[in-house]
Amino acid sequence: MTDPLQRALDFARANEKVVELAYKRWVQLAASARLKSVLAELGAAERGHHEMLLHVLHSEIAARRAQPVSSASIAKLLVDVPVPPDLLSFDGIVTAVRREEILAALYELLASLGGEAAALFSSLAAEEQRHRHLLLTEFGIGEDTSAGRGCT
Repeated sequence: MTDPLQRALDFARANEKVVELAYKRWVQLAASARLKSVLAELGAAERGHHEMLLHVLHSEIAARRAQPVSSASIAKLLVDVPVPPDLLSFDGIVTAVRREEILAALYELLASLGGEAAALFSSLAAEEQRHRHLLLTEFGIGEDTSAGRGCT
């Protein structure tokens, strides 16, 4: 069985790549220059996240701890949210917001473990929260509409 921290790192890397490609695809569907710009910005940021995560070593994630991280605490955040083909639908937007929330929560957990990568994970969590807020704002969706309530 794979170590829970390695599973979390693999999950994050894969999801950053999936989301990057989705935003790039959705840029082609966007009607306005403003929306194209926002989606391109998000795609570029996710590409950067993926590239940063490729350089994070398992040993940099957690400092020595009295109690190892619980597999269950990580597993509940490794939720696959399928990327819809059409971001411009309400369900597509809510799904994109949900993906941002899941990654933010995972990065917050990884940051809380300490280790050399803690600051990176804190930064990534804040960035994913910013992406979430940008999507909600750009599409005029209220905070309570988000599908991610209760994801932690």
